[in-house]
Amino acid sequence: MKESSRLISVLTIVCLIAALAVSIANDLTKDAIAESREKQKLSAVCDVLPEGASDVEEKILVQTLAEGNIVSNTYYKTETGYAIPITVSNGYGGDISLMIGFSEDVLWSYKVLKHSETPGLGAHIKDSFVENVERKPIFNTNWAVDKDGGDIPPITAATISSRAVCDAIKQGVKILKTIESGGVLSE
Repeated sequence: MKESSRLISVLTIVCLIAALAVSIANDLTKDAIAESREKQKLSAVCDVLPEGASDVEEKILVQTLAEGNIVSNTYYKTETGYAIPITVSNGYGGDISLMIGFSEDVLWSYKVLKHSETPGLGAHIKDSFVENVERKPIFNTNWAVDKDGGDIPPITAATISSRAVCDAIKQGVKILKTIESGGVLSE
């Protein structure tokens, strides 16, 4: 009995020390991680807009009501268009985060910021699928895969990933309409 009590005490102390070390590491790195993510977003802004898009002219903060909670989102305006970060949860492997660029009434391009899609299949949302949506008219395109009656051909054997990107683009178009009209975005 004494031996098991001693082992439990030692294990508890080791777990507390490990938890403290993880907590300290989190506190020391959270600001650097947040700064790195913001730099990634700002870099993606230039990647998804036409040549000449350089500095962000304006960060647009839009507050929305989602599931009873107020959510704040930041969107970016440059001299050549808008860049809108979107995360959707309906990818085959989970969340897909994109930066979508709109310019001159077309979806200029998008960049995948984060995904967990299957390598060799759904992961093509980062490269070959971009060509399926680039330079399409924003408001005259049915942003759904053709299997769902839309205008976008999906990635072969990765329809779920393609659908998720199309859903993100639809959300981006809705946000763009809201920003341009000066309106309020609602769920």
